[in-house]
Amino acid sequence: MDYLFHYHPKLNWINDPNGLCYFNNKFHIYYQYNPKGNSWGNICWGHATTIDFLNYTEENIALYNDTPYDKDGCYSGNSIVIDNVLYIYYTSVVNNKQTQSVAYSSDGYKFIKYDKNPIIDTIEEARDPYVFIFNNELYMIIGANKKVLLYKAKTPFEFEYVSNLIDMDEFIECPNLINLGDKYLFKYSSMVDRLDHFIIGSFDGIRFIKEKEVSLKLPKNYYASQTFKHNNEYIIIGWIHNDNYKTDKLFNGYLSIPRIIYYENNTLKTKPYKTLEKYFKSNKLIDDDITEEY
Repeated sequence: MDYLFHYHPKLNWINDPNGLCYFNNKFHIYYQYNPKGNSWGNICWGHATTIDFLNYTEENIALYNDTPYDKDGCYSGNSIVIDNVLYIYYTSVVNNKQTQSVAYSSDGYKFIKYDKNPIIDTIEEARDPYVFIFNNELYMIIGANKKVLLYKAKTPFEFEYVSNLIDMDEFIECPNLINLGDKYLFKYSSMVDRLDHFIIGSFDGIRFIKEKEVSLKLPKNYYASQTFKHNNEYIIIGWIHNDNYKTDKLFNGYLSIPRIIYYENNTLKTKPYKTLEKYFKSNKLIDDDITEEY
């Protein structure tokens, strides 16, 4: 297939998109990456940049698993820009112990890990922090077993537990919580069916109150998607893999087409990001022409 619209590194394994943001006039795409081969392992944060989601530059690795608390992996997380500083939050792993850590950067390329990491130890298995702003304050959610943990920040380095955001019946991976108009969208990835799920509801700073489950037309083997805000719209990007996670290619896996996600007429919808949409129209393509199967 043609990988024109889908980012992937030239070599090696890629999975979850991480830390997605627009910073210093570029889109920064970080992602789970194995610099040593094209199967899962040695997880660091790879890095790519783009201005249009048509042309990508593969950058140097942004985050290595090189400290005592993350030597077994820098797992998924997201980012936020505060006072022209980019903060990335991630799950740090050592000896199967998962904690949450933070690093920061003034340019989006070189990161400094906080000297008092990890900043959150949930004791129980929990991962994939997602930070967001609510009522002008910084919050974080973390996926756990049969629940999602909610924290509130005192500073970008200090968080206090608030509540269980929502109770579930399985372990939750890659949770997101975003505001779409007068509704909130809670998104998570299921280890049971290996699919992404979407729930519309409301959020009061303590709990997410479910109204209904909604669906999106998604590519096959689409997982671990992440949303981020740009120009008052949310962009969503997911990871796409093949059925058995194996390949004879030099790279393994890729990221989906960036799409705007929105809620309209009680329906969750997406459309290609504007530069892609413009490209499709100028080349007489329609969205359904773009196959997203690995």
